[in-house]
Amino acid sequence: MNHEAVEDDPNIEEYKALTKTLSAFYNFHEWELSEIIKPKRIKLHSLREDELKLIPWFPKYIDDLELCIGINRQFTQGLALAVAKDWGVSSNPSEWYPSNTTDYDKVRSILLQLSREWSDDGTDERKTCFDIILDEVSSMFPDEKARKNVKVLVPGCGLGRLVLEFVKLGFWCQGNEFSYHMLLVSNFILNHSQFAHEHSMFPYLHKVSHVAKRSNQMRPVTVPNETPLCIYDLQKTNPDINYAELMSMTAGSFVDLYGPPGLSFTDTYSNDATASQFRESNASTFDVVTTCFFLDTATNIIDYLRTIHYCLRDGGTWINFGPLLWHFEDDASLHYVTKESKDGSFEKVPSVLKGLELTRDDLIDLIKSVGFEFVKHQSEVQSKYSVDPRSLGNFTFKSEFWVCKKLSTVS
Repeated sequence: MNHEAVEDDPNIEEYKALTKTLSAFYNFHEWELSEIIKPKRIKLHSLREDELKLIPWFPKYIDDLELCIGINRQFTQGLALAVAKDWGVSSNPSEWYPSNTTDYDKVRSILLQLSREWSDDGTDERKTCFDIILDEVSSMFPDEKARKNVKVLVPGCGLGRLVLEFVKLGFWCQGNEFSYHMLLVSNFILNHSQFAHEHSMFPYLHKVSHVAKRSNQMRPVTVPNETPLCIYDLQKTNPDINYAELMSMTAGSFVDLYGPPGLSFTDTYSNDATASQFRESNASTFDVVTTCFFLDTATNIIDYLRTIHYCLRDGGTWINFGPLLWHFEDDASLHYVTKESKDGSFEKVPSVLKGLELTRDDLIDLIKSVGFEFVKHQSEVQSKYSVDPRSLGNFTFKSEFWVCKKLSTVS
């Protein structure tokens, strides 16, 4: 690949991140072949004849897995090419930056996320964590015709299903997402799905433990189980509501786009003039902020809480659902924070991603200190995340659900 043509571009890092992600989807089949097929063929050739006679189905099983990977290839390559066109990137994959193992593993995870948000397999998961949020907000605003004036923000919106569900109920809803992997796939599902069950994929190929039947591992999942174009059918039923204008998405860090002034400058909170202007425009803007499996992605939970408080109007509502599985608890990666000193000067100091993982009780106290009042709190709600519903064993979270009101002052 020739990179010289873009080396002087001020947006080179963004271009690199975008095309690395596109490459991960386009070449995902090669990684799957290496991760799934290669070790099984090596194992097959290492077996003695008497062992092979005991598992005569094993060679065909490997061939079937390879066929499934081929279908995954059609899906992920079609996605990459379609999204590249949408984002104004060359349609020639050889001009994209190369991916690494982490990028490919994220694609593997994204296929499971697609099953969670956009397939029939994810119905129970969505009922547990989405419906409790949607029902709460709907009960707060029972007048469906007035909901178009209610502004809802969904940070960490993943693949956009919760945003669509809010729009279907008539709410003005904005999703925010930082991950390119999530953004590209949500763009594909929302803008390139003409009918339900249009795309087929095999998200469970990598799951080799707790499998009851080979057919479970190699069963296809179709997405989306409901086309986003359903909002146009709703438009016919409710012509006074322009559903197409109720949905929007922003790409970037939650604190960078919605946070208050005065936070320490980091990789996710900049002094960029455009970002500062956008943050200011979002002050006290939203009636509802909903966080679903999002809070524990924070490296500095104080920044998250202050950002939620800042972008909510006085008396606005924050609804949260999710566990406290702090994502960076094992990550000591070094980065730098530029913080303001007491004398008004700025100091750049080293920090690490891990280190501020709070207990539930400490988090609750912090939420109150930042300027929220708890209206409702339900602890240890049984929930799952991106699981295979046919698996013999799945991890279960004890999630927290709460409804908080924003007080008019913040500490």
